[in-house]
This record gives sequence, C-alpha cells and structure tokens, in this order.
Amino acid sequence: MNGLLAIAAAFLDLMTNPQHGIEVNEEYSLRFHQALIDDPEFANSFATLALSAEDVESLPICAWPWYLQWRAGNGSPPSRDFLDALFDYTDDPAIRLSVVRSAVWEEYPASTPADHPPADAEHRSDDDSGDRRFTGADPQPSDAVAERERRRNVQNPWLRARTTRMVSAAGAARGQADASEIATYLLQLGDPASLESLRALIQDEPWAGRESVVATVQRHIAEAGLDRETATRWRAQLGLANPGGTA
Repeated sequence: MNGLLAIAAAFLDLMTNPQHGIEVNEEYSLRFHQALIDDPEFANSFATLALSAEDVESLPICAWPWYLQWRAGNGSPPSRDFLDALFDYTDDPAIRLSVVRSAVWEEYPASTPADHPPADAEHRSDDDSGDRRFTGADPQPSDAVAERERRRNVQNPWLRARTTRMVSAAGAARGQADASEIATYLLQLGDPASLESLRALIQDEPWAGRESVVATVQRHIAEAGLDRETATRWRAQLGLANPGGTA
C-alpha cells in the first residue's frame, strides 16, 4: 500500500464521499486544494506517485475518480498495471469510466480539460457519472489527429492491452461484455481522443470483440433520438456504416 495515499485516505474520503454531505465535501475540497497550492513539492509528489496493482485499496473507492482526473491535469497517469487492476477491482461504472479517461489522456494529454469539476463531481453529477447516457451532441472535430493516426491499429497502450486479452478469450461472453463496456465509455466521454480511440477499435483488423463494439455503438446512436443528418455524422466520424447503406 502506498504510504502517502494511506495518510491522505481519510481526508480524501471526507472530500469525495457523498455520504458525508455536500458541505463536508466542499469544505475538505477547499482545504485540500489550498494545501496543494501552499506546498508545491507535496503537490508534485502526489501527482507522480508510482502506483502498482497492489495500491487499488490505498484510497476509498469513491476517491479514485477525483484523483485520476486531478492527476491527469497535474502529472501523468498511473501505470497501466494499476489502471488495469483498478478497472477489474470494481464494477462501478463511475470508477471504470475514470480509468478509461485516464488511459486515453496518457496518449493524448492535450485533450485534458483546463478546468476540473469539484472533488465530488464524479459521483454527484448525473452528467459525469458512469451511468451517463450518450446524448448525440455533434461530435467534436479531431483535426489535431492526423489521418495516418486514424489508420493505425488501436493506438492507446492500455486499450491495446485489453483488446489483446479480449482476442485471446475469443468467443468468451466476458470478453464481449468488456469490449462493449469500454466502447460505451469512450462514446460517453466524446472528446476527440476518446472518439479516435473508439474509431481505432472499430477500424482495427477483425478481432473477437469488434462485432460487439460495432453493435453497441450503433445501438447508442439509434437510441439517442438523433435526426438523420446528425446520426450520419456520428457514424462517419467513427467509420461506421449507416443502416442499410455504406460507411
């Protein structure tokens, strides 16, 4: 267990756990952020902790989404082994969404938002939870990603590793479910980096989870209540065929 996180665990629980109430969350959020401002050395150490798979229990589970998002804006994401372990540690969609977002930011740090939500936003806001629905707002442009990047196989190391395991478990129901779940999170995130990663999953050479990914994304687009033009734009950006037509 990481010592620094263990020391901070109780404080971060008060800051991120909605069971303590919004007033307590906000009070401890302000106190913690002030501590980060007052002690840059501590902030740097906290943003660059070397985390391993064994560290998933170092913090209350509700604190990980905040930590991963804060760390993405102030350092680099934790190791892929840690992200993998945290993803597998819980079925909580909010936690898993935060892992996928952190992994995508590792490849595309420029897509990290300049402003971060309050400490408890991951668990308090319906708009930023793992249960968030795909709304079908126009996809964000991805001009910053060159066309040659589009044609690469799954470029994000963490996504590539999970895809490899899905392929090795060809035909397994769990592998299909994992593929669909990750595709849903990428679509929910909706930023250029996430959409490029999702397109890569769809456009990669045939693999065990590809059909499940395509079916999941098509279903989300169909259920979003989009007009035909907007739905077509979404499918075009992701390299999908329109129903009854071509890509």
